[in-house]
Amino acid sequence: MTTTKSYPGWEIMDGAGGGYIAFRTVLVPDHSGLSNVRCGATLSELSEHLEQETGRQKRPPRRLRGAA
Repeated sequence: MTTTKSYPGWEIMDGAGGGYIAFRTVLVPDHSGLSNVRCGATLSELSEHLEQETGRQKRPPRRLRGAA
């Protein structure tokens, strides 16, 4: 497993059946709208998924219905 400088906070490893898996080193809550694990068939695809995750992380958190 290695942590890439491009994606701090993520560990990246080879998938057992091929491809790549990234997982957060510090997990986020279930209802945060963020993922703790992202996968890709290639490093390029995984990079795209991590970029999507980075974009989501920059948005303000979603409010739950009924929350004050």
